[in-house]
Amino acid sequence: MKHSQLMQTLRSERGLTLVEIIVVLIILSVLMAFFGSKLFGKVDQAKASTTKIKMEEIKSTINLFQLQYQSFPSGLDVLVKGSSELGSGYIPMANDEGVHDAWGTYFVYQTDGKAYSIKSLGADKIEGGEGVNCDITLMGP
Repeated sequence: MKHSQLMQTLRSERGLTLVEIIVVLIILSVLMAFFGSKLFGKVDQAKASTTKIKMEEIKSTINLFQLQYQSFPSGLDVLVKGSSELGSGYIPMANDEGVHDAWGTYFVYQTDGKAYSIKSLGADKIEGGEGVNCDITLMGP
């Protein structure tokens, strides 16, 4: 191929125009918005299931604590760090990550000495809500 033919071929091959690039970006954005919302919905559902499993684990740990110390812990932090009443030889029954729900929020724990409740505030981290934002409560024993 001659030099002039090569130069003419290179000049005739143009890249994408700005309009074509914008159209492609718009199409990709619409596709991501559609499929992304479905994907994130599944992620929150998985986190809700994980939270329920973690709550069952805490319930088992609280029941074990109750068997060993003949009372329910005053708070979930007692399962992690112990307390002065339990003495310096206390071996933690849970780790700090275990007392947080799948969204990273500390479980709400309440006891009256005879029963207890463990609650996750859901994805929105506030009382109430629907769907993945609803509170998840587990009562014990």
